[in-house]
Amino acid sequence: MKLLIDLGNSRLKWATLRDGQLQRGGVFAHVDKALAPALHTEWASLLRIDEVLAASVVGAEREQELAHVVRERFQRHVAIPRSPASALGVRNAYAEPARLGIDRFLGMAALRAERARALVLVSVGTALTLDALDADGRHHGGLIVAGPQLMREALLANTARVGTFDGVWREMPTSTADGVFAGSLYAAVGAIERFCAVAARDFGTAPALFLTGGGADDIEALLPGAERVHDLVLRGLALWSTQVCDADG
Repeated sequence: MKLLIDLGNSRLKWATLRDGQLQRGGVFAHVDKALAPALHTEWASLLRIDEVLAASVVGAEREQELAHVVRERFQRHVAIPRSPASALGVRNAYAEPARLGIDRFLGMAALRAERARALVLVSVGTALTLDALDADGRHHGGLIVAGPQLMREALLANTARVGTFDGVWREMPTSTADGVFAGSLYAAVGAIERFCAVAARDFGTAPALFLTGGGADDIEALLPGAERVHDLVLRGLALWSTQVCDADG
């Protein structure tokens, strides 16, 4: 059985892969917390693990912390792949392929495995990332923007009189709190709509729009043509483990 880990900026998700079937495990926020106590609790019921893979966008210190827990708990090494120039039907647009976040690469690979079509993938987390993939699997590039929550936190931290987190969505806000909340969503949706327009021009056809990530709840209703998708990084990591790792090994 394989243990698959999606180690994002603010959350860690994990699943197991047995006989080609992905079994959802758990998820928890890890910001400003030690990983070991949470992981020992999360993995208490896991017995034999043969292989461990982690898709990580965090720093080396956090990755080492994860590796230590895995060695202690399962006596295994954690394989932490970086984005390649080409794999799983996706051709990376970056001149330095490894600089594309592996979460973004795996998300595109997971979608392409299920439906080979022109698409834009939007992941809403601490960062808002957007990637354009054509029907032939060629990545055309992408954007990285502060996610709506991070936009609000930055605004509140750097202004004197905003001072509140308790806004709600209104198309035409009439309070500071609602203006901050709605403004962050307008900014995110505006970036997505503009990026989709550029992708449509380059593709010669309107791309399908997919939303993923923990922050997608807030903007999903504002993008009625989008399809919500879940666990893309873990699904892409499952593909990597069988089509890349097994082929190499």
